[in-house]
Amino acid sequence: MYTRRDMAQAARYTTGGHHHHHHLERLRARYELAQRLCLDSAEWLSRTQAPKRHQPTSQDIFPNTELQLSKVRTYGFDFDYTLANYSDKLPETIYSMVRDVLVGKMLYPPALRALRYDRSFAIRGISYDRETGWLFKLDSNYNIAMDTIHYGREPLRDLEAVYSLHNGPHVAPDYAKSHLYQLNDIYSVPEAALLADIIQHFTERGIPFHPRYLAEDIRAAAESIHRGDGVGVSPLHAEIMDNIGDYLNRAPELLQLLSSLRREGKRLFLLTNSGYQYVNAGLSYMLDTPDWRDAFDVVIVAARKPSWYLSHRPFRLVPTGRSGHGGGGGGGGRAQPWAPVDHFEDGQVYSGGNLMSFTSITGYSDRSVMYLGDHIYSDLRDPSIQRGWFTGAIVSELKHELAVIQAPEYRRYVSYIQLIEKILKRSQQETRSPDFVRLPPAEKDAFRALLDTGREMRRAARWRLRDCFNSNFGSVFRAGKYPSLFATKIRSFANVYTADVYNLSAYPPDYVFYPKRLTQAHESRMPEVDDLLDEILGTD
Repeated sequence: MYTRRDMAQAARYTTGGHHHHHHLERLRARYELAQRLCLDSAEWLSRTQAPKRHQPTSQDIFPNTELQLSKVRTYGFDFDYTLANYSDKLPETIYSMVRDVLVGKMLYPPALRALRYDRSFAIRGISYDRETGWLFKLDSNYNIAMDTIHYGREPLRDLEAVYSLHNGPHVAPDYAKSHLYQLNDIYSVPEAALLADIIQHFTERGIPFHPRYLAEDIRAAAESIHRGDGVGVSPLHAEIMDNIGDYLNRAPELLQLLSSLRREGKRLFLLTNSGYQYVNAGLSYMLDTPDWRDAFDVVIVAARKPSWYLSHRPFRLVPTGRSGHGGGGGGGGRAQPWAPVDHFEDGQVYSGGNLMSFTSITGYSDRSVMYLGDHIYSDLRDPSIQRGWFTGAIVSELKHELAVIQAPEYRRYVSYIQLIEKILKRSQQETRSPDFVRLPPAEKDAFRALLDTGREMRRAARWRLRDCFNSNFGSVFRAGKYPSLFATKIRSFANVYTADVYNLSAYPPDYVFYPKRLTQAHESRMPEVDDLLDEILGTD
């Protein structure tokens, strides 16, 4: 067991106490104490105040900007991976169907049919280099996380090839735009696995291929199963509709959320790229009612986001069997889907359209609309940038990420890394002192070598943290010390993010989300504020 005396000793080591120690001995002792306190017996962590404070859960909503729910008068929802929360069977099905299109229609080797989806391999937000065939994760500054680079299913061993191509780990914007394929939506995770599996298959058998053609073929095959011929139901949607209980769960709580928002006087709309037949089958099953359309003021399908936000395509009525206008007005009679639409009727469904016409027809004020979806570009970027809508990102991976960061192993290694970094920072500063300058050159070199040892210790600990999330690519939200590029996009284009759209039901309509204050490098952190808060709360 380690006491406050141990902690004080650690502080003295870290801040440069014990000047009678030799520089090398002191640095070794600091490393040893950091390991003892954080890894060998991290009991002191359980005695800190952190566990007593509120721990984030997957039921929370996390703000990137200040957001007052009282200002939101209209809520919009995407369908796939927002209202519809799919089972783990879906990515396996996507993988198999895309693989079979490659073999059956695009002349890929029949032996590829033996490939099976490995759900543990890839994560959302990684990048594929269409020139080299590498899969890797980028951080917020477009630097490659070097411990995530894979060629096929194997980690890239020759990192010099990366430095040679980019003159370091940084990917230039022009190169990223021309050669990188960003795998940002959940549908792309099985595509990433298939890319890696086929590259591995071809490489092991000496089959020549170009990484760009492979990526284009997989993307074309994926489009074919998602969209089909553009007239009937797509092959993927047909499979889901035929076995809907295998892919979707009943969601009575979703109907409760929508009804609650309506009772609060909010207007609701559904805006999705999926077709009507598929959405109708999905929501009828999830909400256990064929009258799901009554939960929304406006329903728009086959929207073609993200072009929907900037296009000029007109809306058209979708024939659903419900009586209503024939398009632009008149009421009654058979639906006329070829007629212009100049207003929306309750209970009807519309396809296509564009944001400008939507705003004109509904009269919804841009600064009172909040749209929730899972896709950075189809759901979040353009409505926030072009019209100033509030946006909420649905990031289902938060459930796994939060479980990891609250596990004891994660806390131990994060604490260890931070302590090692403080030791390195302090020890580096000591090399500038007159005492160090007078040391013999050999001892200076030995001390600097020991600093390198500390950096290796930190690197090894980072690998352990990476493996806690995913042994190939790590966390969806983080790349070493920095946010991942995916997390940066979420921060840029979403006012809030959460694991499940239903979490909205736990917040009252006048709730205000306050983001954390971000500390700049030149600003002082104020940990004493946490202590003051504890005192204030302790007097309640």
